[in-house]
Amino acid sequence: MAVKPLGVLIVDDEIPLRQELRIFPWEACGAEWIGEASNGQEALQLCADCEPDVVITDITMPVMDGIALIRELRKRHPSVQIILLTCHSDFHYVQEALRLGALEYILKVSMEEEELKLAMDKVRAAIIKERMAQGHARREQRQLQAALFGKLLHGQVPSSSDWQPMALSADRSIRLVRLQLDIPPLAYLQVKETVQQWLTERESKDPNWLTWLTVREREYFIVIEGGHRSETVVDELQSDVLHLAELINRESTVLERNATAYALVSESVTSKEGLAEALAVSSEWKDALFYDRCPDESTVFAVQSRSLTEMTDNKAKGMGELLRKASRSAESLKECLQSEFRDWCIAERVKPSQLKERVIHWQIEWHRQQDGAELNATRISQLMDAGTLTEMIASLVLDMETAELGKSRSRYEIRSAVQWIKDHLGEPISLPVIAEQVGLSSHHISKLFREETGSTVNQYITRLRMEKAIELLRHSNKKVYEVAEEVGIPSYRYFTVTFRNWTGVSPTDYKRNG
Repeated sequence: MAVKPLGVLIVDDEIPLRQELRIFPWEACGAEWIGEASNGQEALQLCADCEPDVVITDITMPVMDGIALIRELRKRHPSVQIILLTCHSDFHYVQEALRLGALEYILKVSMEEEELKLAMDKVRAAIIKERMAQGHARREQRQLQAALFGKLLHGQVPSSSDWQPMALSADRSIRLVRLQLDIPPLAYLQVKETVQQWLTERESKDPNWLTWLTVREREYFIVIEGGHRSETVVDELQSDVLHLAELINRESTVLERNATAYALVSESVTSKEGLAEALAVSSEWKDALFYDRCPDESTVFAVQSRSLTEMTDNKAKGMGELLRKASRSAESLKECLQSEFRDWCIAERVKPSQLKERVIHWQIEWHRQQDGAELNATRISQLMDAGTLTEMIASLVLDMETAELGKSRSRYEIRSAVQWIKDHLGEPISLPVIAEQVGLSSHHISKLFREETGSTVNQYITRLRMEKAIELLRHSNKKVYEVAEEVGIPSYRYFTVTFRNWTGVSPTDYKRNG
């Protein structure tokens, strides 16, 4: 990355000296001339307009002299470095200027190019040192602010010392912005540093941006001045969000689809209670956007309270019944997910975390019914990571299609064996009998079965029998020995040992405790 040249402002009432410094080879010092003034008052105006890194100033000038200028610079622009141009007779002023914070002085009568280059080297070193110190202090403050937000997000009550890094004041209102990046975890890791660098630069350039911090991956909190109208704030942030999304898509090389970003903006607050409430409301709104946000758009929302419902037993039963009825075929189930199930979700507006939990339970059970297939961790992660209802349903449909494709690619003999096992679970089953049913040798069916299901024939049969036994013990009035016979294990003792190994408790205890 190219080093930004230092901006130099010349302040002197002597025109020939200003002309001489104007043509000085500043590039050789890693600097550039950005302006000049004939007195301190003009210099202050230029400092407000062009923000120099270093001011090279005379001491004796009309209107406002160098000493008065240094005092004002220390108040208004404390990061600006100062080099004095002086005469021998000004030495007592030089001492005062150095005491006020000037970094170096150069005698006009003997000023050489090399001397000025050395002074600029000293300026650059001082700037680097100061910026490093400021950066370290800023990072520490950001960590303390993140710790505060972490406590609030987890429902903990912060102490008064936890609140100090926010520097809240009744005289100054602020707004909380919650920025969410809709991007896969792997792609985020690639652009994380770029995102945080952009936030830092945005904060340094805009005095309305007071701080930014992060508590969770792909989520950022920004605190901004609260004096502007909501509409103005939303419009300005909309431009920022779009720019950030474009930056992420340009920088990432592993994205399969365009990343998006969205932001939630709170009402103006002035107290710690107000900020805590704004954070809580933003969490509710973020959950509500699961149902309301278009996943392909980067946008900004002005936060208002939105209500969601709990996943009650009745709702879970209704959802399960809806999906069960549609499970007669893959096509009808996909159609249900994209229509009736979607409508049910929008009407009920259950909290997304609770909805996803129930959907995963259903998804696991659906996979078990598909020739004993297992739902892998990647699919679970994708569903839990879905930021909108549309994305969650798309994840479910993709999972079903993948399972159907895998089923179509599996050998007919293995599918036939699995179905025969399910149909004759209550009967004595052995490997030779299965092999005879599908027309393969026992050795061959055993090898293929393990390759396609990930388990041996006996392991698969035992799993199906134990799952059916659990279901019967939980939802029927049958005695333990009756359950054992129904699942194909007529030996009560063998059934009890197998059940205990599978569940950790005896079938009698399991039935008693539900």
